[in-house]
Amino acid sequence: MKLSRERILHLSHLILDYLNKEDKVEFFAAPQEVRQEIVRLITDDLRTDEAIDAAVRRKIESQKRIIAEGSDEWEVLYRKYYEEEAARHRRVLP
Repeated sequence: MKLSRERILHLSHLILDYLNKEDKVEFFAAPQEVRQEIVRLITDDLRTDEAIDAAVRRKIESQKRIIAEGSDEWEVLYRKYYEEEAARHRRVLP
């Protein structure tokens, strides 16, 4: 999914507002720095998603026969390949 810069900024403000209301959340940086980090994380995640999507589409296109986009077979292959590619890109958090 592609989001405009304005939409990403709007989401970052909503997330920061939500975090500010949480009693269990404490910031050790200025709110502007936290918001910028939220923007960076969203942007990086979207880039990763786009890279995964492109890799999946290349895999489907490389099949010996043509598989029409939107067909049931294409959807099944897309989901399967997407999960494989996402597993390669997945970050493991401690």
